[in-house]
Amino acid sequence: MARRVIDIVAAGPPSADPFHPASAAWALADGFAARGHSVLVTYPGPPGKPPTPSGVGVSPFPAVTAHVGSARGEAELARWAADRLRRTSEVVVRDPSGFGSLGHLAKGRAVVSFVRSLSEDTVPAAGSVSKPSALASKLFGWADRRGDRRLEREALEEATTVCCDTAALRDRVRSDYGVPAARLRVAPRVVPQGPPPPPRDVGRRALGTPDDVLLAVVLPPPAPDAPDDGASLFEAYRRTRPIFPGVRLGVLGSSAPTGPGTIPLPSSDVAAIGTALAAADVALAHRASPGVDPGVVMAMRAGLPCVVDATADLGDNSEEVVRRAHTSDPDELASALTGLFADPAERKALGDRAREFARRFDPLYLAEQLEASGALGAD
Repeated sequence: MARRVIDIVAAGPPSADPFHPASAAWALADGFAARGHSVLVTYPGPPGKPPTPSGVGVSPFPAVTAHVGSARGEAELARWAADRLRRTSEVVVRDPSGFGSLGHLAKGRAVVSFVRSLSEDTVPAAGSVSKPSALASKLFGWADRRGDRRLEREALEEATTVCCDTAALRDRVRSDYGVPAARLRVAPRVVPQGPPPPPRDVGRRALGTPDDVLLAVVLPPPAPDAPDDGASLFEAYRRTRPIFPGVRLGVLGSSAPTGPGTIPLPSSDVAAIGTALAAADVALAHRASPGVDPGVVMAMRAGLPCVVDATADLGDNSEEVVRRAHTSDPDELASALTGLFADPAERKALGDRAREFARRFDPLYLAEQLEASGALGAD
């Protein structure tokens, strides 16, 4: 198709953390640039420390508003971002869709908005509201949610194409906000490729793991406030040790020792995850993480069999590429883990299918799909 001038409104500067809210936007910018489009990313905050994707321009602006941290503040940032759109841009991408409209400055352009979650999915962390003020907090919370939904609706109504991570989320956007089916599509979040992973033996040396023992790697939680069922994972791992002597467990995103044979791996940036996965035999992502978990995608790209929980939604046909444990019961987790440890042929077959399946999360693949769908405008 004809090359487009595309402006992307991201949630923040580039980051080496694949779980960062702005990560998908920057990855998609990379995909568009690789397809030959003229791409500029505007975002609140200072210039990022990691290098920006090749061929991508940047336009940062101050992240402080009078209502910082609220939906109203996010809507104010959207209007500031609109002021930085290029006059020549034909397509505006908002990732995430967020709150408030871009206003008249987006008129006449294709607006592609990515919905990662809905405002009602965001709740205060447990213990953040003291008991004496709980009732008052609920009353104020109801009023705030009404305002949040109004601003969320503004963003969705402005979009010419609304992309949702999963089919379930797409159906909620349609039913809750009345977005016509013709403007909705399922487009799983893209995950940055990161640097090429090291060879397996190099990864093993980096983790201090002998070549002749099995290694499972626990992937980082998808969000800082994700429920932690680490105790079940560690108990499941403990039960495998009598069967597989010397087995090791690497724990990404943790600096705390967790028991015999465990390896704390504090860093969870793209390079660190890639190194750990290059050394591993199995990946574990048993967290309550609805939707696409970047860590799982990276494990699949590495050709690893991955144990996930009941809520992970990777899209159609994903049941053939992961091993699902439906509960946090240590017996079920241990059964999934020992089954994979004991069967190298199954590990390879599952990993090969996973590697092929993971292509749908590549930035270049999504850029091609958006072009083909007409979301970027007709030639």
